Amino acid sequence: MNRFLKLGFLFIVLLSYSCGSGPGHTAVRVPDGNTVILVGTTDFAALRVAPFSDWFNSGYTGFTPDPENVETLKPLLEDVEIVVYMGTWCEDSHREIPKFVKLLKATEYPLEVVDVIAMTRDKTTPQDYEAGLDITNIPTFIFYKDGVELGRIVEFAVEDLESDMIKVLSGQPYKHAYDWD
Repeated sequence: MNRFLKLGFLFIVLLSYSCGSGPGHTAVRVPDGNTVILVGTTDFAALRVAPFSDWFNSGYTGFTPDPENVETLKPLLEDVEIVVYMGTWCEDSHREIPKFVKLLKATEYPLEVVDVIAMTRDKTTPQDYEAGLDITNIPTFIFYKDGVELGRIVEFAVEDLESDMIKVLSGQPYKHAYDWD
């Protein structure tokens, strides 16, 4: 049975490429037990529809960014590229992604330029977007400037999402929850 699920998954992935899933978007809906998950590149708008909308919308409306932190983040986010690795099946992503989206929206950061990678439960993608990036826990928010990684927040914030982002983006000392070096 497992072999048939893998073949079905491969078929869905190939079908998505042949149907032209849109520029930059390769995410496909994949059966996962009693639900469906996204796998591949996507955007935050895809999370606003079922079956993801319940957790996304409640997390989004239930979070209010601190206005002072928003003002601090605005200039720090200039010329910063963001890549988010997440799982639509993952409770930590359910908790953090809506907050992250609302925070970015409050800073007026353009959500459409964020690279959002939806992963399988094995934290992989058919396209190997995670190759060489040591994605061990999700969500993982990676911040780049001029192609250089400034830092990352992994699975959950050490202090809180806003404060952790300020530390990463301002160059303050910061270690994510799994950085034990």
